[in-house]
Amino acid sequence: MTADQCRHMRSLLGMHALDRLDPASAVALQAHLDGCRQCRTELRELRGVAGALRLADPDRVTDKPAGPPSSLRTAVFTAVDHERRRRRVGRTARLVASAAAVLIVALRAVLVVTSQQSTSTNARPVAFTTQPAGVHASANVENRNWGTSVALDVTGLPQGQRYAVWLERPDGSRMAAGSFIAGGEKKMSMQLAVGLPMSDAAALGISTPTDPSPILRAPLHP
Repeated sequence: MTADQCRHMRSLLGMHALDRLDPASAVALQAHLDGCRQCRTELRELRGVAGALRLADPDRVTDKPAGPPSSLRTAVFTAVDHERRRRRVGRTARLVASAAAVLIVALRAVLVVTSQQSTSTNARPVAFTTQPAGVHASANVENRNWGTSVALDVTGLPQGQRYAVWLERPDGSRMAAGSFIAGGEKKMSMQLAVGLPMSDAAALGISTPTDPSPILRAPLHP
């Protein structure tokens, strides 16, 4: 997962903690969280802030937001001081920035959520033509208005090894769909999302981050 992808996904964590993320973005974010421990940790911290926001009284919100109470400055800086003693300075800065963004949204009470209904065809299975001995994999792909949804089951890959999942275009270039850590003989089931329409993709594949050669590959079209 690139730094730009991680930065984009981190911008969705506040809305996800508030359960305000649209379904398509939630699926894409969950695929990222499966392979990013740092973002999972930050999401857990933001969920605590989101829980406190649910105690806010919406009846007290007016068209013109009132200024913050005089005690807010003291409370915020006290919390930051405590957190700085407990964590590294760099991590604290990211947490405060994310918490501040959520608080601003709550004070203004402007939460405009647009639900986008996905129109899709039925999911269809694809067959892996490249598959090592002892490895068993199956997948279903589904065309969505935002790209392609992939349901993937894998068994038999070496335990503890990280793998990248991608869609391959006809010209051989790839778009990442996510990553996972193999569980050996334990079945790994994943729901992945990638912003590439099925009509623009030639194959579904799996490789290691250090070697682009496909370990598993399934053509998407006859």
